[in-house]
Amino acid sequence: MPTTDFLFLPNGGGTVAKAGTGGAAREALAALFQHHAGPLVGTAVLLIGDQGLAEEVVQEAFLGLYRRWRRKGPPESPQAYLRTSVVNGCRSALRRRKVAALARVVHRVPDGSAETAVLLREEQAEVLAALESLTRRQREVVVLRFYLNLSDNEIGAELGISRGTVSSTMSRALRSLGQLLEGADR
Repeated sequence: MPTTDFLFLPNGGGTVAKAGTGGAAREALAALFQHHAGPLVGTAVLLIGDQGLAEEVVQEAFLGLYRRWRRKGPPESPQAYLRTSVVNGCRSALRRRKVAALARVVHRVPDGSAETAVLLREEQAEVLAALESLTRRQREVVVLRFYLNLSDNEIGAELGISRGTVSSTMSRALRSLGQLLEGADR
């Protein structure tokens, strides 16, 4: 249960919403969506490499937060709840993609959106390819650090691993990325 019945809304006015009221909860969720959906979609794109699927994962995370909010009230940290939901949703999507690959189902990245055009520029494509070659945990640690600017302790809490594991995983991931990207420049 949250330690408070109130949630501060990032609407510039400092509005405080009572957690239990339906309209205020919807307003709080709308404000959370407005301020956090973009970065969460970006995180998901980096983890799974597909804009449309990333948007679906984030949408499901917000839907899960809404359901949880209605049942039990807001979590202590809605942002942490959403980040964890997105990382777990990406893991599930990657598992489904692996099963689909075994069944020879091809998933294509839609090529009509502006975001896709930006991501597919040559330099970014090389980085994304290098990122995809990392292990799942290495990729998660790198994305959470460099895209969401989380600390080792925050990454450890999100992934359920120790700070030392985060540090060693980051070190191995950066070494691998350096070798892969150095080889791509040749």
